[in-house]
Amino acid sequence: MGKLLNTKLFALALLALILIFAVSQVAWKVAERRATRDSVVQTIADQYAREQQLVGPLLWVKCREPQTLVETDEHGSRRRTVEHDCSRLIRPESVTGQGTLGVLERYRGIYRANIYSAALHLQAVTPAFQPGPEQTIESAALVFGVSDPRGIKSVRVGTADGRDLETRPGTPGKAIDSGFQVPLDLTELNQPMKLTVQLDVGGSGRFDWVPIAARNDLELKSTWPHPSFDGRFLPEQREVGSKGFSARWQVSDFATGGDKMLAERNGTTFADSFGVSLIDPVDAYTQTDRAVRYGFLFVLLTLGGFFLFEMVKKKPVHPLQYLLIGFAVVLFFLLLLALSEHIGFLSAYLAAAGACVAMIAAYGRSLVGSWTGAAVLGGGYALLYAGLYMLLASEDYALLMGAWLIFGLLALTMWLTRKLDWSAIGRAESGKA
Repeated sequence: MGKLLNTKLFALALLALILIFAVSQVAWKVAERRATRDSVVQTIADQYAREQQLVGPLLWVKCREPQTLVETDEHGSRRRTVEHDCSRLIRPESVTGQGTLGVLERYRGIYRANIYSAALHLQAVTPAFQPGPEQTIESAALVFGVSDPRGIKSVRVGTADGRDLETRPGTPGKAIDSGFQVPLDLTELNQPMKLTVQLDVGGSGRFDWVPIAARNDLELKSTWPHPSFDGRFLPEQREVGSKGFSARWQVSDFATGGDKMLAERNGTTFADSFGVSLIDPVDAYTQTDRAVRYGFLFVLLTLGGFFLFEMVKKKPVHPLQYLLIGFAVVLFFLLLLALSEHIGFLSAYLAAAGACVAMIAAYGRSLVGSWTGAAVLGGGYALLYAGLYMLLASEDYALLMGAWLIFGLLALTMWLTRKLDWSAIGRAESGKA
């Protein structure tokens, strides 16, 4: 090939690196704005209440029993009796509940956070406790674990016969790190207790429940249409629609391991739990980040397309013109990011794509020499942006669609250049030089 053609290819390679670097800066800006959003969401959660994990009611019994120790030294062995702490947590026999999650949106600037208010109505049965022959019970209480007690709005605990029980903030001893308690008279330990609990608690992002009982049955409803069911146990029944969701979990201690859950807990946090996250499926930053990942492909297609036009039509295109059109492509992704923070991703995509297609078509008028050619150029870019949106919208089939798109573009390039004599182009340019 001639030196001029080699020089042009080298210049295009250099321009491609410059434009890809520009795309990477847009990707960095997306990450920066997402981090800012996450920081604001965390700040709102810190001021309201964080993700909540609830557990209970657990029966806490504080007791002591004598323990004989044998001490041996050079004078022989002797026995000594000490008081040993035999306090324990006892799991309930069953917990059945119904709850509703009311979702609210809180804004700080342009950023939004989802918070919720959970209204729970529970029925629970705790077992009787019979101390050992040498055990002395000092106190007893029902314990409810709430990972972030700032979210507790109101609580009412009563017995099945309608008697209200006193509730106190905090938890006794080393039972659970945070939550509330219901002190019990020691005589109430002699037989099982049937309880009713009404609890209103606020949180943000995720609601989590620990199936601590031998039998657990919890039903949740909400008007939020985009739940993500997570944790160790999925709901047995669920319905999700545009007006909200309902879900029901039924978990037994055969699935949880029973008392093993108590031994493996970390303060108020339990590993075995189930719950729901209130997600936003149309996250502007996630969608924009996915779009920017195709930015390098758009840069290469743009430079390659105009180079192909230059070779086929034999109309020279200056490297500065390549650069300007390339920056128009990069600008699309920056516009998409900026607009999506205010008007939503779809509207932002249409506005950014429309603006860039119009700008490229208008500028391309001077290259192709006619408005008809400029319209064809703009139509080609419109198809590219439409194809990109289809890739973003069809996440499960993005790889398949992307592969066919590249295949089609390569086939089109091969067909357009099937009669092009590259060696002749090089010799012609060398002769002109």
